[in-house]
Amino acid sequence: MKLSKPIIILIVLSMMLSFVACSQTENQPGATTTSAQVTTTKAVTTTQKQAETTTGAVTTTQQVEENPFAEFYEISWLHGMCANYEEGAWDELMLEEKYNIDLKIWTINHTDTEGLSMMLAAGEIPDVGLLTNAPLWPPAQYAEKFTRSVPLSMIQQYFPHYYEKMLQNQPSSFQYNKIGDTDEYYGLSAINVTFLRSYNVSLLRLDWMENVGHEIPENELTNITMTDDKFGKFDGQLYITNYLFEHDEMNDIFRAFTEDDPDGNGEDDTYAAVTWPHTWRNHWSDLYWGQFGIIGSDLGWLYLDDVSGNIVPAYAVTGYRDYMKWASEMYEKGYMRTLGEGNWRDVQNMTWMTGKVGYFNADRQVIARPDLPETTDKQPPQSIWLNTDPDAKFVIVPCLAGPNDNFGTRRYELTAMSENRNRVYTFASTVSDGKLARVFTMWNDYCMDPFSDFNDKVHNGIENIHFKWSGEPFNSSRMITDATKIPPQYRMGKFWSGNFLGEENFFAYEAQRQILLFQYKNRWVEKYMVEPYKFISILDMGQEMYDAYRKDYNEMNSTIMAVVNDFATRVWEGQVGDVNTEWEQYLTQLYSAGLQTMVDKYYNNEAFKLYDVPDFDKIIKGFKQFQ
Repeated sequence: MKLSKPIIILIVLSMMLSFVACSQTENQPGATTTSAQVTTTKAVTTTQKQAETTTGAVTTTQQVEENPFAEFYEISWLHGMCANYEEGAWDELMLEEKYNIDLKIWTINHTDTEGLSMMLAAGEIPDVGLLTNAPLWPPAQYAEKFTRSVPLSMIQQYFPHYYEKMLQNQPSSFQYNKIGDTDEYYGLSAINVTFLRSYNVSLLRLDWMENVGHEIPENELTNITMTDDKFGKFDGQLYITNYLFEHDEMNDIFRAFTEDDPDGNGEDDTYAAVTWPHTWRNHWSDLYWGQFGIIGSDLGWLYLDDVSGNIVPAYAVTGYRDYMKWASEMYEKGYMRTLGEGNWRDVQNMTWMTGKVGYFNADRQVIARPDLPETTDKQPPQSIWLNTDPDAKFVIVPCLAGPNDNFGTRRYELTAMSENRNRVYTFASTVSDGKLARVFTMWNDYCMDPFSDFNDKVHNGIENIHFKWSGEPFNSSRMITDATKIPPQYRMGKFWSGNFLGEENFFAYEAQRQILLFQYKNRWVEKYMVEPYKFISILDMGQEMYDAYRKDYNEMNSTIMAVVNDFATRVWEGQVGDVNTEWEQYLTQLYSAGLQTMVDKYYNNEAFKLYDVPDFDKIIKGFKQFQ
């Protein structure tokens, strides 16, 4: 039968529509079709709308998204201790499959100065790198055309989590690593959380305090629960509290620790604490200095002196005078004692391990830590439990209270982000926008939902293979499996997530989890930290003032510090009869040595911005742990 032309056309059209409907779901990722398709030029976003087919009164609309990872990328990677890495780790393979990439680890440790130098000398650099000990800093890497810039627009589009952290930590977050007046950056700074807490905490012998009549009310004590095989037997012997003894009472506790036989052995063989001469300035002594509203470990911190009205370093503040008077008295009475000869850390650990000291400026990150025994077992409280007194009881307090309202200790760092080599991830000049978008997407997926099934597995492993929960999942700590006991097919690299989450790891080990949760929930960072009035930095001074300051500083600082150290030494050695009287003479010498010039030109300069304290409450409330 001969068909009419209109009927032939109708049949052909019907067949074409049927072909489109069937073939639409068979298109390979990235393939181009002639259907009603909408394709953007963004690196990873491509959507496709299928043609609508109408038969009678029935309308069917189906939308199919193309694979956003259709294009394959090989990505070279150098981050961490990579020298002995073997390609094909379990987590590497998971990421490669999901994101259609091939990760190529360069077997050089990020701390290997020689290896990194040879790498750059050969004109080579990984696509993604954290080159801690490289001879070139990120700006120099960029100037030498080893690396590319990172536009702010790409951060906003492909790494929105990071952009949100920039907003939380502005203004410094938008200035660090910025290329001139552009909206582009040399790289991405890691986001640390050390600016939210101190390095050291005050740890005391709770049993000694009870023995000498200085008790903390029971309802003020929170037990740090321990159930692991190593420290579970010491459960009920470590506490944390918000309770603070008044300054004078703590001084009496130091006296009692020395004079009242707190361990009850009938011997005069105990004392309160380890200390250092006044010229010693580091994190470990900041808890002592902090009683008087200053810290000694960073002379870039400036303070408003309530007597002179000037903005000055710690050594010219009346709080420094009062600290020296207090520490000298504690030392002269034998309540605080200096260390013997040798490496000070080793000698300090050995001194604490004797069980004859009652107060410790303890390293918070190793308190009751069950792994890394070669280092952590040398620290209190476990060094005492394991070696001298298995019945010892301890309590962590926020700090040592001072004689006035302004007291505390220092935050380990002042900002979440940085320009230091060991904190900045850079990207090779050969990295395309598409490849960079893929890396950012991978990092962003993790940071936005770190506890999803995929992300938790790829970054922390599988329960009962890589770790075991000490209690309820995600409401306890992970007890990590010894690496030698993990089956070869499940070995992990753990190089991949970067350091961008900007939140604490609340699952590392039992004591750490409970200490951190207590500190954050009780806002120790807001209540018990000393803050600078101004801080020496390019961001707050501006480049021109900072350069002029550095020139004057280099010319005058040695003369100024000679005056500082001479006075500090004479006070420490008991050569100053009346510190209050000689303080005025000391200040006169200090200002004459060049401090007056620094105060007039820089420290009191209104163009030198005041330090802007972060909004801690907003940052902490943003933690996914507290959502």
